[in-house]
Amino acid sequence: MSLDNIKSFILDGSYMDLKQEEERLRILKSLIREEQESLDLKRIVWTELGVVGEFKIYKVYDYNHEELNELLYNVGLLPLVTFIKNNVLSEMELGALANIPSQRKRYLRFTPSNLFKKTENIPLFKFKVDEISLFDKVAMWKESNNRFVQLNNIWQSEKLRAVVSLELETSKRFTFEFGTFSLLESPLNYRTDNVLELFNEKTIFKCARINLDSLDEIRAKGFIKKQELNGIRRVVDVQKRYILMTIQKEKAMRDYFYSRIREWQGLS
Repeated sequence: MSLDNIKSFILDGSYMDLKQEEERLRILKSLIREEQESLDLKRIVWTELGVVGEFKIYKVYDYNHEELNELLYNVGLLPLVTFIKNNVLSEMELGALANIPSQRKRYLRFTPSNLFKKTENIPLFKFKVDEISLFDKVAMWKESNNRFVQLNNIWQSEKLRAVVSLELETSKRFTFEFGTFSLLESPLNYRTDNVLELFNEKTIFKCARINLDSLDEIRAKGFIKKQELNGIRRVVDVQKRYILMTIQKEKAMRDYFYSRIREWQGLS
C-alpha cells in the first residue's frame, strides 16, 4: 500500500491551497456572471486575458431508453456505442457473462477531518473583490484558475497512482490524522458488442445504455435525425448556465468535438 505521495500533497498545504483556489473561483465566477448578466450580454470575450464568458441554454431530457436503443440498433450503432451494467441484470443473466471481459472504474475519495475547514480569509476576499472592475475580476479569475488547474492536475494524478497501488488491498478505507481515504468502485459494465450473442433483442434493448453526450456526435454526423430523438424523449428541465473558461480551453473542446465527428465518418 502506498499513499505517501498523496499524503505529502495534503501535509505540505497543497490540498488546502487547492480548496482555497476552488472557493475563490466559485466566488469570482458568481460575481462575473452577475455583472455580465446586468450588461445583458450573452457572450463576452476578454481577448487580452484569453478568457470567454457565455450564457448557454441547456435542455435536460428524459429518454425512453428502450426506444433509443432500438433506434441505435436500426442504424447499426447499438453494439458500438453502448454498454451494459451488471446491476441491471438478473442472476441468470450474470451467470451467462462469467467468461466475458468486463470493465470497472475505481477511484479514491478523500474526506478531510475538521483540520481542513474553510479558512477565515475567504469572506474578506469576497468583500475586497466586490470593489474592483469586471476586467480585474476576470484577470483574478484567470490567475486563480491557472493555480487551480496546476494543483488539481497533481491531485488527480496522485489519486490515480494511489488507486493502482491500493487495488490489491483487502481494506477499502484508510484513515490517518487529517482525514479518510475511501477506495470506491463503479458497477461492472460490459461492452454490448461482447454480449450480443448471449441475450435476445428484448434484453439488449432493456439493459443497454449510451453515454448521452455521444448522441450529439451521432446526430451531427447524420446517423440520427433530431426529429427521431424528439419522438423518444421529453424535456424535463431547461437550465441557463454560465460558462467561464479560457479561449484556449474553448478551442480545445471544439477541436475535440470535431475530431470525434471525423472518427464517426469512418463508421459510415
